[in-house]
Amino acid sequence: MTRKQFMVIATRLKEELENIKGLYSELSGRGLTGSKKKIKSVLPPEDTFILRAVGSILHDFYVAAENIFETVAREIDEKLPAGEHWHRELLLRMTLDIPEVRPPVLSRETAGKLDEFRAFRHVFRNVYGFNLSPERMVDLLNKFSHTFNCLEKDVYTFIQTMKKIMPEE
Repeated sequence: MTRKQFMVIATRLKEELENIKGLYSELSGRGLTGSKKKIKSVLPPEDTFILRAVGSILHDFYVAAENIFETVAREIDEKLPAGEHWHRELLLRMTLDIPEVRPPVLSRETAGKLDEFRAFRHVFRNVYGFNLSPERMVDLLNKFSHTFNCLEKDVYTFIQTMKKIMPEE
């Protein structure tokens, strides 16, 4: 892989991080960020329409993160995981330092935080919206900002490390 090819990949990764910032702005604009107490005061637990909308944003957060992982797996690792648990395997693969291929994309700590959002995305895709747990959503909304900050830091560290180890053209 050339440095130029990697810079195209890095730009795509940064674009997904910007998409997540847009999701955070949507939540923040509705008062759905901050402390659990603040979020609970704004999120009506009986309004399944609002819960579905907020669930969609939490779903999209992990979709954007997974887009980053898929790009790395496809373009750098040259292979996506397969099988029934490929989403979890992909997340775990991003914590690996693969000699002569790439450094880890994520710390294990960040992967653990993201795994909660991955699990929620699975539930969101597989249950009716009126069965979403408001308590679980409040918990994830409370963790959104910190989890995103960890993801962003790890991805930028990955990009910088890759730039350092890429041969000059």
